Amino acid sequence: MIVTCTVNGKPVRATADAGESLRGLLVALGHFAVRDSDDAEGFTGSDTVLMDDKPVYAGLLLAAQAEGTMIRTPDSLARGAELSIIQQAMIDAGIVQSAYNAPAAALLLTWLLEHNPQPTREDIKEVLSGIFIRDTGYEHYFLAVKLACEMRDHGSYTTPISPSFRDELTYVGKPKAKVDGRQLVAGWKSFVEDRVEPGACALVMLRSPHAHAYVTSIDVAEAEKMPGVVMIITADNCPDVYYMSAGQGNPEPSPYDRRLFNRKVRHVGDRVAAIVAETEEQALAAKAKIRVGYEVLKPVFTVEEAMAPGAPVVQNGAAEYLSGAPANLAEYNRGVDPREGKVVYCFPLHGDNRHNVAAAAHGAIGDVAKGFAEADAVIERTYQSSQIQCTPLEPHV
Repeated sequence: MIVTCTVNGKPVRATADAGESLRGLLVALGHFAVRDSDDAEGFTGSDTVLMDDKPVYAGLLLAAQAEGTMIRTPDSLARGAELSIIQQAMIDAGIVQSAYNAPAAALLLTWLLEHNPQPTREDIKEVLSGIFIRDTGYEHYFLAVKLACEMRDHGSYTTPISPSFRDELTYVGKPKAKVDGRQLVAGWKSFVEDRVEPGACALVMLRSPHAHAYVTSIDVAEAEKMPGVVMIITADNCPDVYYMSAGQGNPEPSPYDRRLFNRKVRHVGDRVAAIVAETEEQALAAKAKIRVGYEVLKPVFTVEEAMAPGAPVVQNGAAEYLSGAPANLAEYNRGVDPREGKVVYCFPLHGDNRHNVAAAAHGAIGDVAKGFAEADAVIERTYQSSQIQCTPLEPHV
């Protein structure tokens, strides 16, 4: 299908597949600033563009819906290497951190100032209501708009941005701009997905339907014969490199307990195989041809279950230490099932994976036993709270 429209003031005539999203078309045309951080669910707003001067989510629209329209993307704001006043104000206000949604926010704030030169806080709240910003919060966006208005009207900022202290130091205590802030807020190539070359292959993951199981067999013969399949990666042919569950490697101190693919799956959705093909459709078709055998094990769902005597062991692999190995390590590892893999410690963390303990720390102040003995009353209760995040990113107050 041929789609004709105007993008950032230039006429475009492009070929789009049936069902292709507007975002997919725009990215194919080189507009990397139209990002997708929510799998086109319309939650984060990183795919915001202006269509006929109205904000829309490009991931929720079909490319065909762009026919005859005028589209404006975040990468239209900068003029060559020169940022717009709102983009520069966002950097100066300290907003640009991970910045995945920053280009979309800059586009919306620019659109707001074009329609309302002196917006109120409520106006700014309203225009940003479709953007989810996890790293900096929203308060400094009010400052960014104020700074942009001052630069527009007076040629300079009149509002203090951030205090400085420790004059003898160069960086500590100084409101320095993020070193990659310009490329992030402008939507220039910054992330891995921005550097995917045309014609790159697609990867689809086959995941476990079980919370705890051994992969006893995996047959990829039929899948490998499917059209367009380039490679299928499983525990049989993936690199024998271990890292922690969150993806980091040395020198992160957490135990490294998984490879790219393991012979034991430890949660629903755990990785079993990766299918690389010329197109996503071909990869999905090949995925359907893979046959996997499982030995299903009893799962562990709560901390209490994991701590109970005789609890199923989630990670029962051989322990290794890069330094500080305990004297009884050989005995500790005796009889382990090789399907469990291994757990690599950079140094002792007092873990005991035979009892579902990844790491442990103990400490007390004073004589706890004496305190209980002398107490007028001892109350023992169990409390459960909602899930919390005690280390938020960039809290601005």
